[in-house]
Amino acid sequence: MALDSGPTQQGDVSFTVQGHIGTIWLNRPEKRNAVSLESWAALPGAVHALENNDDVKVMVFRGVGDHFCGGADIATIGAQLTDGDGPNSYRQINKVAEETIAAATKPTIAMLRGFCVGGGCQISLACDLRVADTTVKMGITVAKLGFSYPGFALDRCARLIGASKTRYILYSGDIIDSDLVDKWGMADFVVAPEELEAKVEGIANMIASRSMLTIRATKEQLASFDATSSINDDVTAKWEHEAKHGPDITEGVEAFIAKRTPVFTWTHPASEG
Repeated sequence: MALDSGPTQQGDVSFTVQGHIGTIWLNRPEKRNAVSLESWAALPGAVHALENNDDVKVMVFRGVGDHFCGGADIATIGAQLTDGDGPNSYRQINKVAEETIAAATKPTIAMLRGFCVGGGCQISLACDLRVADTTVKMGITVAKLGFSYPGFALDRCARLIGASKTRYILYSGDIIDSDLVDKWGMADFVVAPEELEAKVEGIANMIASRSMLTIRATKEQLASFDATSSINDDVTAKWEHEAKHGPDITEGVEAFIAKRTPVFTWTHPASEG
């Protein structure tokens, strides 16, 4: 049985575990959860902690209070945006945080309400799924500040919603409302505010009940598609071998025949120990 724990605090980021759901919280509600350099630096550790917890099957990213994230804390990191690309630079710490979220082996869900701007948009687009309510406001406002947006983040946005819409968002710096967020596919679900918690919990628990082997295989296959525009045959073969020798396929077939709910037990490849 999964055990509840938390919160574990890492600077302006904390994480909790409830059942099979691990939640990473952006925790600066007095600043609409604006991300500081310390916030970016803390995110990979929170992700790794939940990755290493076999009870956790799904990760949810959310903000404390009424907003997901109002963007980068420009007042404290503005000068760091031009500090080069060294290992301790803002850009590198930012890149490591985003890529750690995107590379998580467990499914990730961004729970969006209120402002989801700049760095908040970046975090949400690195997740597998985005669930928003009708208070959500999204945008990337770098054109109002005069610096360039990182290419790795721009690439992710363009692949999700297309180059033309990405151009508008970056050229204008506009904050778009929930209607456009929904229409442009920046969120997978948009619900009423009073429905958001239940919607995210329902999706997370549903995914947690499925085969983690199937989900991890799908994540790695789609990662290869993102990188090369095709699904790598070696990645597919790796996971077909893992499925053949793992417990979930037997459990899934037996449960189907017996018309019962399967109880999947696979957690990670044998090669990972």
